[in-house]
Amino acid sequence: MAVVPVRPLAERKVAAHFIEAGAVSMADAIPYAPARPSRQRAFERLKGADVLKTDGQGKWWLDEELWQGRRSGRRTRALLALIAVGAAAAAAALR
Repeated sequence: MAVVPVRPLAERKVAAHFIEAGAVSMADAIPYAPARPSRQRAFERLKGADVLKTDGQGKWWLDEELWQGRRSGRRTRALLALIAVGAAAAAAALR
């Protein structure tokens, strides 16, 4: 049974909101009030990672470079985990 990756999905939806609104620089910052608890948590995580930045007046914008780096890092960790599981399965099969 596949498990839905809730955290990354919520973060992608929050980031997509800012990208679709064109809020990718301080000059284009927008207010944001997430309607769902999962999006609120994703918003807090992205703020903590400095992917979402504030203009100091309650408006937010997405740092696209840091967002891409976060996504790339997540993919790298997932790939390494798959390789480790594959290696463990191969070692178990050879015993």
